[in-house]
Amino acid sequence: MVNNLTMNRANMIASALGQIPQKVIWRYSGKTPETLAPNTKLYDWIPQNGHPKTKAFITHGGTNGLYEAIYHGVPMVGLPLFAYQPDNLVHMKTKGAAVFLDINDMTSKDLVEALKTVINNPT
Repeated sequence: MVNNLTMNRANMIASALGQIPQKVIWRYSGKTPETLAPNTKLYDWIPQNGHPKTKAFITHGGTNGLYEAIYHGVPMVGLPLFAYQPDNLVHMKTKGAAVFLDINDMTSKDLVEALKTVINNPT
């Protein structure tokens, strides 16, 4: 379902990612967003096992990704899509490991603030 992002939603996410000072790798295989910034690189596939320089993980809340982020101590920004994912992310938020956003209602500003929160306060 992530492959089916609307161009408006992809542009909103790309714009948000361009507003943080960190380098970003984004697993995305749709049409390149017009708002893609120089700090963001798109890849069709990225190995999911954590890199030691990872500061934040934007996740849909799938179990495997959550376990890997927990194992590597990487704080998360959760954008659940369906099924069990919202419940997983509520648990992560309760434990202080994630910020939870609604992908259908969030703005670019919301995503930037969530990223700043987990990057600057990774408790």
